[in-house]
This record gives sequence, C-alpha cells and structure tokens, in this order.
Amino acid sequence: MGAISLTNNSIYPQKLNNFSGELFRVGGQRTPFLSATGGLNGGKVLNSTFFQIQAADNAVISSEPTKGQEGAQPTEYLGRDRVAFTGTTQVFHKGVKMTYTAMASYGNQNPFDLSANIANASDGDGTVTAGDKLALAGGNPIVDEFAEQMSLAMEKVAREVEWFAFNGTFADGANTTPGSGTREMRGLAEYLALNANANNSVAAGGINGNIYYNDASGDGSGSDQKLHWDTIAGALKRLYDASAPLINPVLCVSPQQLLDLNKELTVDGAISGALTAAVLPRDRNIAGIDIDTVVTPFGSIGMMVIDPNIIPANKAFIVDFAFVQPVFTNIPGFGTVFVRDVEQDDYARVAKAIYMEMGYDFGPPSYHCMINDVA
Repeated sequence: MGAISLTNNSIYPQKLNNFSGELFRVGGQRTPFLSATGGLNGGKVLNSTFFQIQAADNAVISSEPTKGQEGAQPTEYLGRDRVAFTGTTQVFHKGVKMTYTAMASYGNQNPFDLSANIANASDGDGTVTAGDKLALAGGNPIVDEFAEQMSLAMEKVAREVEWFAFNGTFADGANTTPGSGTREMRGLAEYLALNANANNSVAAGGINGNIYYNDASGDGSGSDQKLHWDTIAGALKRLYDASAPLINPVLCVSPQQLLDLNKELTVDGAISGALTAAVLPRDRNIAGIDIDTVVTPFGSIGMMVIDPNIIPANKAFIVDFAFVQPVFTNIPGFGTVFVRDVEQDDYARVAKAIYMEMGYDFGPPSYHCMINDVA
C-alpha cells in the first residue's frame, strides 16, 4: 500500500489496483483538533491574508490599593496598553489527474501488474499467469475512481491542517518575484512561546509565560519525564493565576501520554500532591467529538488524543477551545474551500484541484498553556 506512482502527474489504469470485497481504510485519518474547531466549514472569513489577535491586560492587584478620600483627587490616572499578535492564512492546494481510461476501467482487476497475491480465477491456486486479465464484473466497491481519489486528497488536506495547527512556523510569504512566496500559519507551539518570559531559566515545575516545564531542571535542558497530574495541576494553576477564562479547556496529549496519566489514576492509586483527579465518562462533546472529562480543583478539563505523528515531540497542550476558530481567506467567485478544474492542454484526462487559504485564530496566548519536556 501507499502512494500511486504517477506518470506525467496522472493516474493511469496500469498503476491502479482494483480488487473485490469490502474496502477498509488504514493509516492515519484522525483529525480531532480540526474537527473540534468546526472542520473546514464555518470559522472566520476574511478578505485578506493576514489577521491580528488583539489583547489588553487588566491591572493586577497584588497589595493593598490606595484608598480614595472624600473631596480629593483620583488616587491615580489609568491607561492600559494593548498588544496584537499577527497570523496568516496558508495555501492548501492538492490535485488529482486521471486518464479517461483509468476512470472507466474500475471493472478490471489488476489488468497489467498482476500479483501472486491474487488467486487465478480458473485454478484458485494463488498464482497468476503473466498477461491474465481478470474482470471484476461489478465487484469493485469503488465505482467512481476519480471521486475516491479526490476524497483521499481532501483527507490529506485535513491532516496537513492538523499538523500545521500544532507545528506551523509563521511566514508572511514576502517576496519580490510573484508566485515565489510561501505563507505559513503559526502553530500552537510557536504561538504560545511568544508569551514566554525573557528569562528562560526557571525552577523545576516552574512557568515561563505560557510554557510550563515538566523536566527535572525546569529549563528544558534536563531529562524528560512522564507527564503527571501534578504537572497538569501546575499548568492549570498558571492559567488560573493569569486570569484565563478556562471556559472549555482541553488537554491535548499523545497516546503514550494518555496511557501514563491513566496508569497514574488506575494503577498507582490515589494521587498525592497538587491534584486529585477523577475521570468521568465521555459526557462532553466538542463539535461532534466525544472526549473524556477529568475533574480537577480548577474545574473540569477534557482530554483529546492527538496523532503521535502530529503533536510536537515532548510536549502537551492545554487549549481552551472556546477561543479557537479557523480563519479562511475568501476567494471572490469561489468561496473559501472549493474544487477547481485544471487546464489539460488537450490531454485525454481529467484534472481537478482542491484549494483553500486557511489559518487559526487561537485567541490570546495567555488563555492556553504548553507543557514542555514531557517524555
């Protein structure tokens, strides 16, 4: 299995394996983050390729304020500054080319590149004779090969969006030669690091802006260790101390991190330290995605498992989904996500391409937290 070897960027019938029987999907398809934020529908629609996320901080009261007096001047004159974080939409553009013959020959079973794994229709001994051509007589579950390949292309677009949502590195695409610039959305890992303190050396279990350290040294230089509930408690406390709303927080972890947390709850027994947690049944639903819920001293937090090939290595995230939304650039006359015909230069084939320009508005970075140095 794997990608088809294309000829002149096109799918030819010689390259297609047609079989009978039920078709099962294998390989990575899960995109829970994208699905929980509305998928490729809805979101914010722009008439530009850039957008800003603006925030204004409130005054922190850490000691007794000055008391006002009757008939006196104000105790102080106030003015609070604002800050903005810039984001961009990214081009996602995938196409499928297919000859007319490939579209029509879904009834042929491996007509050219026969395999010993296909039983010969006449003798059933598991071997074939070179040149044998087996007709499926309608047994192939794929009756529209082009639509099938376009569906798979859309799934790949969705998985690429999921990857960039965590790993994207901001690029504005500035260039002097038309068509040579590449814009890239800012992913969560980079976005939350924007809110880091200037001093990146903190004590173990300490915080650095929106980064919470899990390793022994606390500054990212020590040995990674498993994710523990105490670490999550510290990260939640960091958000609480920063006055984050914590409306719909979700812990995004890899499958192994989830197993480590589950072992701490179910095998190691009661948890000592900052957090006593209880896992509830899947009673929360975010845009159709059922998630487990954990009750903590700071309220309930959901748990979402992210594909280990997508979530950045040695990191976990607490994301408040109440403030996350996809952002699309509207293409006049076409919309935000569309399929376009590709010019064929008189070739006997069909070609179409999926096109969209998309990014993510995460809201203020102080509403989320990245946990670093997780084994």
